[in-house]
Amino acid sequence: MENTDNLTEKLKRLPDEHQHEIADFVDFLLSRIPETPDAARVLRETAGIWKGEADGIVYENALREQWKRRR
Repeated sequence: MENTDNLTEKLKRLPDEHQHEIADFVDFLLSRIPETPDAARVLRETAGIWKGEADGIVYENALREQWKRRR
C-alpha cells in the first residue's frame, strides 16, 4: 500500500497533460496482460482435434447425463 500512496502523491504533482500520458501508458500495460483462459472455451475450441483421444465435451456431457440419472 505504501508504494501506491507514494505513486499517487508523485502523480498528483505532475501537470494534467503528463497525468493523461501516464494513464494512457497504464492502460497500454494492462492491455498486454494475457487473459486467463476460460476452461469451457478451451474445451470447445479443442474438441475432437486429437484423434484417438477422448473428446472433452463428449466426456463432460456423458458425466452430466450420468448425474441426471442419479436423481
